[in-house]
Amino acid sequence: MIYRRFLLAAALLAFVPATASASDDLPFLGTWDCEVEIFTFTPTTYDTGSEALAIEEVQEGSDGSYTLLFADDYLITLSGFTGDTMGWFSPASGDSFACTRLD
Repeated sequence: MIYRRFLLAAALLAFVPATASASDDLPFLGTWDCEVEIFTFTPTTYDTGSEALAIEEVQEGSDGSYTLLFADDYLITLSGFTGDTMGWFSPASGDSFACTRLD
């Protein structure tokens, strides 16, 4: 019986999405100067300077990148974290920016 409970718990944990990681550990949280605008990331929103988008899901890549998913199939990928810098990329537009942390 205990073995069955263990297997059930292990199976359930296998289906926990990447978004279950502690939001405090997300390296992109904060305010960033991304060349064209100041972007602000919280655990639940991405503020582009002109609008705040609700983050629907965060997927961590095996390379340490993070893909943020939003409504209407919009997404961005943040990568190359080196403390105070990161890369920003939009597959929809092809734009990429080098970002520097402001806070």
